[in-house]
Amino acid sequence: MRTLVYEDLEITVRESARRKTLELSVERDGNVTLATPPGAREADLLDFVEDHSLWLYTKLAEKARQTPARPPQEYVQGAGFFYLGRSYRLKLVAAGAQRVPLRLQQGRFCLREDALPAGREHFIAWYGLHLRPQLDSLLESYVERIGRRPNAVYIQDLGYRWGSANRRGQLYFHWRLALLPVEMIEYVVVHELVHLVERYHSPAFWARLERVLPDYAARREWLAQEGAAYDV
Repeated sequence: MRTLVYEDLEITVRESARRKTLELSVERDGNVTLATPPGAREADLLDFVEDHSLWLYTKLAEKARQTPARPPQEYVQGAGFFYLGRSYRLKLVAAGAQRVPLRLQQGRFCLREDALPAGREHFIAWYGLHLRPQLDSLLESYVERIGRRPNAVYIQDLGYRWGSANRRGQLYFHWRLALLPVEMIEYVVVHELVHLVERYHSPAFWARLERVLPDYAARREWLAQEGAAYDV
């Protein structure tokens, strides 16, 4: 039995002579296991984990949500909701007061009372819609410096990951990025762009990232310490 390190995960590798294919699983205790045929190359194992990383991190996030570290967001008058690092108070409005279920107006998030049962879904949709121009602007600012342009950019729930890049040149970003200060969104965008050149967190990766964002370590630490508070 051996251990495979991918990103911030330690994965237990279990070889079996009866196995012909690779299979990832998340155990009840949250440990990750990769079942393989004997003699599989580490590079092939890493490629397999990368191809299944979105599934993997989503499963890990589901495990984490079963024991939440913070109380759930309340959708009540005056509750605070982040957007681009700033907290805005929630205002509940009558069903006929606005056409859309949720909008940001005059420094307040205005949510129709009839939309309350699906309040979180409306916020997620709103954040995804308003994150897109932020991502487009930042990507355009950095693709030339890094030397790679993504083939596609997606916004979705990535569990507890902020972003992801795959070998097909596709970038994925969590909708929760819209809640963060712009400089933290910038860090995640640049981080994932660099992954299009340097696939793994090698010394070459961190060196390239530092050339583009000299203060990347401070931003990374901030995300690790404060990022969990930014949710709905």
